[in-house]
Amino acid sequence: MSILRRVVDPDQPFLSADAARGILRLSFGAADRKRMNQLADKNRAGMLKPTEEKELDNYIRVGQTLGILQSKARRSLQASREAKSLHS
Repeated sequence: MSILRRVVDPDQPFLSADAARGILRLSFGAADRKRMNQLADKNRAGMLKPTEEKELDNYIRVGQTLGILQSKARRSLQASREAKSLHS
């Protein structure tokens, strides 16, 4: 994830406002959230099977990636608003 964080660099906005808003709308659906909670519960109880551990790792990785992209999107929207206020 640290490599992706450096590539995307959330501190440097580059997304259009429409693209940023689209990224901010991305989220896990109800079924995925339920499954993540089930896997987390089993993990806390020490009962995860190897395939479930991989599944949980995948959810974590996707969640981290989404978090990085959404951070970039928020920064891009903030920069867009600031640029507009400077030109007003």
